Amino acid sequence: MMNFEYTSEFEKEKKLLTRKCRSLDQDLVNAERVIGALYTDQESVDSGALREKYFNGKNATVLTANDNYQVVKMRVDCAAQGSKQSLRLVFVFDRVNRSITFIELFSKTDKSREDQKRMLRYMKAT
Repeated sequence: MMNFEYTSEFEKEKKLLTRKCRSLDQDLVNAERVIGALYTDQESVDSGALREKYFNGKNATVLTANDNYQVVKMRVDCAAQGSKQSLRLVFVFDRVNRSITFIELFSKTDKSREDQKRMLRYMKAT
């Protein structure tokens, strides 16, 4: 089972974005399911095919990786807004502890890129 953790910055951003996207809590639960399927069994053929399909599309991209972690930015569609609102979720997958830490959540209309300094800070923490 995958452990999900949330940074305080992520929680603040989530709270602010919930006003714009009323379905955000359920959208994030759905994102957790997808992420869990991507990282549950690294040797599974189905999981590997899913990862390849998911990362080759517009759904997610690996920002940086090494032997201990992988930083990923993925698209989270807001069901309440239809296709109008698309959010970006940045998380760190810790390969050693088998955990996912959500570090940033933002709307493309408010911010064009992820926070590099924050990403580096959490990469050093893993």
